[in-house]
Amino acid sequence: MLFLGIDLAASEERPSGYCILSSRDLSCETGIVKRDEELLGLALSARPRVVAIDAPLSFAANGGPFRRCDLEARRRGFMVLPLSMPSMARLTSRGIELKKSLEERGFEVIEVFPTGGFRALGIVPPRRGIGKALEGLRRMGLRIEGAKSVHELDAVMAAYTAFKYFVGEVEVLGDPAEGVIVFPRP
Repeated sequence: MLFLGIDLAASEERPSGYCILSSRDLSCETGIVKRDEELLGLALSARPRVVAIDAPLSFAANGGPFRRCDLEARRRGFMVLPLSMPSMARLTSRGIELKKSLEERGFEVIEVFPTGGFRALGIVPPRRGIGKALEGLRRMGLRIEGAKSVHELDAVMAAYTAFKYFVGEVEVLGDPAEGVIVFPRP
């Protein structure tokens, strides 16, 4: 069974990382793409059970800067940025459109926050040290070859969270009517 993790950039001009994780042996195929068509192509080719996207997939119901899931994550010490920031608004809009395209093709899509996932599992996030993040992921049994970028390692955590979601080993913050963030449980 395969799971797809996407570290989505706010613009198709910037790199988005991806990871296709096999639940059979926890092997990870990673890479960088830029365009939504490339991400859709990966999903159509791999046919993952769950797609996890590192981007907000909804706006706040009240039009404010934070959804309930964002506020819950912030209370737990995760630095979730306000959706009112221009770059976050662009990222959210792109995430919503990508989710819609994937769901129209029959994929189950969840929102994840890899930095919070790394912290929840006691692993140094890649932005604080790629080597330490890679070491922590490998300690969990993930098979990742070669040196990887921050975007690819965030995508690995996204794919791992999708796998944990499928087997029911996650914590879900927020309200399904407004939006939820899925975190792997230690």
